[in-house]
Amino acid sequence: MKNLKYLLVLIIAVTSFVSCVDDENVYIEPSPWVDVTMTTINYSDGPLSSITFPNNPIPGEGLDVVLTYSSSDEILEARIYWSNAVPPVYVKDDKIKGENEPSFTQTGVTIDMTAQSQAGVKTWFYVRIATGNGEFYYGIDPDGMALDNFDDIDESDEFKDNPTLYWNSFTTQEG
Repeated sequence: MKNLKYLLVLIIAVTSFVSCVDDENVYIEPSPWVDVTMTTINYSDGPLSSITFPNNPIPGEGLDVVLTYSSSDEILEARIYWSNAVPPVYVKDDKIKGENEPSFTQTGVTIDMTAQSQAGVKTWFYVRIATGNGEFYYGIDPDGMALDNFDDIDESDEFKDNPTLYWNSFTTQEG
């Protein structure tokens, strides 16, 4: 019986291959997607040392954003806030909690943003790292970040209110 199953699988495979051949030509449909390119930004201030993300992800396929950080304080939150709006706007509930991801550690996390990857849509986003001593906001500027230290410094409102100036972005392919 086992050999009969193998024979049937072989017949199906050969039939499928032969049906793709016409006059000794094999037709292959070209992919509508171009190669995905990546961006890495290395930061010089605060706990976040780098972020790596795709510039032109394929919609519906894996879209991982990798955060690498280090701090003498415990990392409580590693979040991505995002917007697909035109123009982009900060919405408190539009976030992905990296601290809920299985890969979350005190040195980094990989955050899955596949749900935000609609064909041909630009997504604006920033990273917020929170410790017990403050919240650190990171975007497009490798030499800067916004700080909210809960006492005398709160630069977060200006950062959140100016997505096109401060936030990172990617645009999915249209295919």
